[in-house]
Amino acid sequence: MSKLVTVSLKAGHFLLPSYKAKQPFGLIPCLEDADLTVFESRAIARYLAEKYEGQGTPLLGKTLKERAIINQWADSEAQNFQPATGPMVREAFVAAFGIRPVDEEVVAAGMKKLDQVLDVCEAHLAKGTKYLAGDDFSLADLFHTVYMNWMKSARPELLEKRPHLSAWIHDITTRPAFLRCLQLDWENASPIQ
Repeated sequence: MSKLVTVSLKAGHFLLPSYKAKQPFGLIPCLEDADLTVFESRAIARYLAEKYEGQGTPLLGKTLKERAIINQWADSEAQNFQPATGPMVREAFVAAFGIRPVDEEVVAAGMKKLDQVLDVCEAHLAKGTKYLAGDDFSLADLFHTVYMNWMKSARPELLEKRPHLSAWIHDITTRPAFLRCLQLDWENASPIQ
């Protein structure tokens, strides 16, 4: 039986020695499954997709070609999209927690990189696929979902000139499983034991 334990960023639960024993970098997330502990969100997602393959939405692809295309776009998220959006999202959290004002130079640099990445995604989606790796939702789309959701609310102007990207973001961010995740009360989480 799996159990979801939420971790409060505001309370600093991820800095506790008991958490860092599981996730040595003190970052979120971390998965414990029986005698296995896995950290890094992409590794966790891949593990769960493989463990539950054949149940629910297939995320890995059925053929070598499908898996290669999924992996290509999944790696593109890690190498292109996240490096552009990650620093901007961190700046938003820093400001939200009152640590310091937003560093506008970081945001401007991120916006410049992000604009280029989004142009590539728009051109790709304009070719007629519903999702990044084809007509089926996959890990490639899943990896983009959280930051794309942030972007559509924090930077909606980036979507105005990109109708294919906008439709794709709407699709991936309104999936029932993702909407359930958004309803979790992360900030009122119990301390980690």
